[in-house]
Amino acid sequence: MSNLVLAALAAVVGAGWVAALWYLRITTHPAVLSWERLARMRGLSVKRPLGERVSARLPLLRRLQAETDIGRLLTIAGQSQSPSAWLLRTGALSGTTLAALLLLDELTLLANGRLAFPLGLSLLAAAAVAALSYVRVRNRARLRQQTLDRAVADSLPHVAVMTYHHRVPVSEALLIFSRCQRNPALHQLLADPAWEEMSLPARLPGEVVDGGRPESTATGYERVGRALGVPMLLALGSAVRRVNERGLSSQEVLTGLARATYSERLVQARVAAAQAKTLIVVPMGLMIVPVLILIGAPLIASLAGVFGR
Repeated sequence: MSNLVLAALAAVVGAGWVAALWYLRITTHPAVLSWERLARMRGLSVKRPLGERVSARLPLLRRLQAETDIGRLLTIAGQSQSPSAWLLRTGALSGTTLAALLLLDELTLLANGRLAFPLGLSLLAAAAVAALSYVRVRNRARLRQQTLDRAVADSLPHVAVMTYHHRVPVSEALLIFSRCQRNPALHQLLADPAWEEMSLPARLPGEVVDGGRPESTATGYERVGRALGVPMLLALGSAVRRVNERGLSSQEVLTGLARATYSERLVQARVAAAQAKTLIVVPMGLMIVPVLILIGAPLIASLAGVFGR
């Protein structure tokens, strides 16, 4: 036992030593450390918290942090409540469920002399309520991401036609066509005046940033797309940047982006159709099982009778 304790203690000390070396960045080149120190002194960079730095080096941890960030999910889902309010509401629902089940269990114990169900089931029900609340927010966020992505992609050909003569900016054209769509998610996003009050630091295109300098349309779309996790907004921002900085034709750039997007949709539809054919074969195969049972049951019964004599 003493050998195991010494081995465990040595492992803990070794892990602590490695963690200390990693935290002190012993293996980093001195020139890099000097540059980072100078950049922080000049205000060009901000030292991130330890959790963000660790998640940046571990992709699995970064994905887990993104999936469990309630503030980010609420912002993507378009809900105005804060993470604290969501946690209080979810805790209240879970606590109410737990109290109700415990009260029912107590009343059953007083009436019949035994519990209606184990106490652990009440805890599982309360945990299930909290899990369902999280799944609901996550599903809403995913649905809004997909809706915004499809809405931007559907607007690209119309925006390309409307901005051909450079008389209407891309932001105004996109706002006009977002009003014509059946789902108002994109129009609500672009016309939301309270965007800066949300938990994610992003602004709409054309809004004034600190210093009085207006934010470019490309930067705004990229910022919003990165904050909400909408790839089409990022692609639209990149396309607008190419048009503005390189002088390319907006019609060719936006039409090419729309063509690439629709080609990707076509590939996804073909893959889904191929998968659907495979899924259809399974129930068709299961339909033959009752027929085989009806045909083979008399034969099996006759053989059983013959061998049973």
